[in-house]
Amino acid sequence: MRARVSSASCLVITGQRAALLRCLFVGQTMQTIIQILLVNKKEGTAKKTGNAYDIREAHCVLRNEDGTAGAVGVLNVPKDLYDKAVPGVFTASFAVEAPTYGENQGKVIAVLKNLVPVPEGAFKPQAAKAIGAAA
Repeated sequence: MRARVSSASCLVITGQRAALLRCLFVGQTMQTIIQILLVNKKEGTAKKTGNAYDIREAHCVLRNEDGTAGAVGVLNVPKDLYDKAVPGVFTASFAVEAPTYGENQGKVIAVLKNLVPVPEGAFKPQAAKAIGAAA
């Protein structure tokens, strides 16, 4: 079994018996620019337990450094961020976690930890710059 530390502060263990990827982001967060387009609210009552649920999913564009769209997808919003998750451009902070329950049980995933609005005009997607230059 070999261990290697990459420049991204991530310890990768390789070899036949290796089944572990443990990033050294404990207590740290990663940040990226996202654009929330809309937020869907799913609510109802669980069939198995009878408990009420309220789930928010934000449809987002992950922005590259130059402002272009890097990816489009759905982001689960934690309950403590429901009020902040509205359409707009944000600096989003994520932490790496391995949930012990639910659909992501045992998977290492990035979990949204904070949303900070980007001031209007501070971040302009590349497409908007090109349109503005042509006008």
